[in-house]
Amino acid sequence: MAHIRTSIRAHVVEMIKGSGLVGQRVDASRARPLRRGELTSAFVYTSTEQSEDLDTEGTQGRRIRIKIDTVTKGEEDGRQDDLDGFALYVEQKFAADPHLGGLASATEYRSTDFGANADGEKVLQVMSITYEITALTLNSDPETTL
Repeated sequence: MAHIRTSIRAHVVEMIKGSGLVGQRVDASRARPLRRGELTSAFVYTSTEQSEDLDTEGTQGRRIRIKIDTVTKGEEDGRQDDLDGFALYVEQKFAADPHLGGLASATEYRSTDFGANADGEKVLQVMSITYEITALTLNSDPETTL
């Protein structure tokens, strides 16, 4: 088995594969490298987790922030629309599976942030989508949701 964060990341990776923009290029990784000739890709990672004890039997409520960074190369013209199209795809996937296949008791959209870096040979643009996922586990068993 794996920690609940690992299972959630793996589920989200599989859930968001298949869009017209990133296709199968979705990885559970914080790194965002795009080499020459590479296409737009998405990276799924856990940015933070907070937990609280809910009872004396060890039930914990975990609030896990998942970030989906989408990285693309190219000038601004049209890229924002492409990224917005991917955001629509991701939001629809979360709406269709709000319990992440039974791993979560709730998911909530939190934010989308945009950034750009023009230091290299091409402009690198990043869109970060953040969701907060609530999962219930036992403090003695952080692998299994309740």
